[in-house]
Amino acid sequence: MSVTSSKPAPASSGVQETNTHISVTLGETSLLVLALVRIFVGSLWFQQLSWKMPPTFSGLHRYVIEEGQYTILPGYSFIIQHVLLPNFLLLGAGTWTAELLVALSLLFGLFTRLGALLSVLLAAQLYVGLAFAPGEWYWSYGMLVLLGIVLAAVPAGRRLGVDQWLSPRLHAASKTHPLARLLNWFV
Repeated sequence: MSVTSSKPAPASSGVQETNTHISVTLGETSLLVLALVRIFVGSLWFQQLSWKMPPTFSGLHRYVIEEGQYTILPGYSFIIQHVLLPNFLLLGAGTWTAELLVALSLLFGLFTRLGALLSVLLAAQLYVGLAFAPGEWYWSYGMLVLLGIVLAAVPAGRRLGVDQWLSPRLHAASKTHPLARLLNWFV
């Protein structure tokens, strides 16, 4: 797999600069390590579903209340108290479903970049609400954000994932179908 840098290649003679790009190729070992990291992060998201199970999502309720108390974002507490808590079952179902989608996407390498972007949103929301709550490790939510960004930046599902099979098919279809062109970026 090649990754192209936007940094121009240095001119060989020093007289003339070119607009060519430097290619960086990830070896099979690097791609395999990235796939294993993806699978591990997906298993973390999957494991976190167990304490906020439907239909009551009871484990989640305490954390939503804490988010309102310890948020670092002004106005977020108002949103939690007046929008999210009164509609808690809808919030719980949405949160649980989103985390399940992230877990499945990363575990199976299916539309991995989309799952990684969703994980960035979920982790950023956790950072805003819980990073400085008592007993929380503020850096853990920041690391979740960064892991999601890395998995979104590099097509990690193209090794040990469904994206490896899906990518060439979407690439071929993208020449005639605009939706396939968009979906091709998410694999």
